[in-house]
Amino acid sequence: MGIFRIHSELYAITVSLLFADFGTGMMIPMMPLYVTELHCGMNLDVVIKSALVFAVFGLFSVISYPVMGRFSDRIDMRKPFVLAGLIGFTVLALASAWVTTFEQLLTIRVAQGIMVGAMAPSVLAMLTHVSTSDNRGKSMGIYSSIRGIGPAAGSAAGGLIAGSWGFNWGFYVCAALGLVSIIFVSLFVRETRETRGASEMYDNHKTETGGGSGGTTTTNAHNPNSEIKLLVYAAFTTMLALMIVATMLPAYQLHLEASVGGLGIAIAAHLSARLIFQTPLGILSDRFGRRNMIVCGLFTTAILLVGMAHAQTALQLPILMFAAGITSAAITIPALASGADLASPGMVGQQMSLFPMASGIGMVVGPLLAGFTATYLWFAAPFYICAGLMVMVGVRIMMVLAP
Repeated sequence: MGIFRIHSELYAITVSLLFADFGTGMMIPMMPLYVTELHCGMNLDVVIKSALVFAVFGLFSVISYPVMGRFSDRIDMRKPFVLAGLIGFTVLALASAWVTTFEQLLTIRVAQGIMVGAMAPSVLAMLTHVSTSDNRGKSMGIYSSIRGIGPAAGSAAGGLIAGSWGFNWGFYVCAALGLVSIIFVSLFVRETRETRGASEMYDNHKTETGGGSGGTTTTNAHNPNSEIKLLVYAAFTTMLALMIVATMLPAYQLHLEASVGGLGIAIAAHLSARLIFQTPLGILSDRFGRRNMIVCGLFTTAILLVGMAHAQTALQLPILMFAAGITSAAITIPALASGADLASPGMVGQQMSLFPMASGIGMVVGPLLAGFTATYLWFAAPFYICAGLMVMVGVRIMMVLAP
């Protein structure tokens, strides 16, 4: 059946980027610890410095996504942007090992954010071009699952390497992994062009009913661009929810008398569930339709968030987080596939860039929302706010997108 046939180019893209993803994961624990060893001209607390190295990276990647996506659409080329992002990652990883001040590291993080912004929209556009409406959910699931392995394993490796041999060696390994990805992309990933998928995507815009496939369809009363934004809002709420829970971990430690290790297991349970279930849920969305899966995922995640707000024991949290990992995958994978279905010819990179941009914004807004509302309102406030947003988006998707 067509639903099980995946273009070999998808595997080439995904595996080629896995090495750099591993290096990216290594930097997650290394960066906040590295700042403690650098001289800083500003009188900043170490927690503030740690927050800044992540915040500037997220901010500049969010700014870069739509700009680079639009540029790649204009010249109808993707591979040069992927290679530029990987080359930037490799060079900047090396430069990180040689900095002597916090300000220098902050400058590197700005550049790293821009490099990610150059690469991510083009990767999503390439995935759109090498998949079809019948297997796009499965394709996005495979892509997300394989690439999710890198950051997960890399985070553990980064701490071990930096702890055993020092931060410099950690950054050298990151650079070596980036170089491997450059070689793989250069040799095994072919350029994709808009013309390869444009006719299919255009037909998706015009179709009023789902027919026999699970592809996303629209009605004449709405335009694809607004519907893509609606799917982006759905993806945004999943990152918002995760960051709210992550920000509230210290409060959970007090309320539930949970250990640091136990709270870490809760986050790991969420990420593991997403890795395990992304591909199966993508296949199901291809076969039975994406709209209903997204809506069910939103409504169920909203209920789970309310449950997390009222968790009474340390055991309840990881169970709820595991379940939320499944329901979040039921949102993000069909949303990505639906966005690819609805993307307009000549605007694939620009429109698909909205999804990583939404995740970046969620990473910034989530901690702020959780911190302020939990402090000045009450503990459960951020959970209820996010749950309410999910329900609102879900209702809107039911009204706009055809089954």
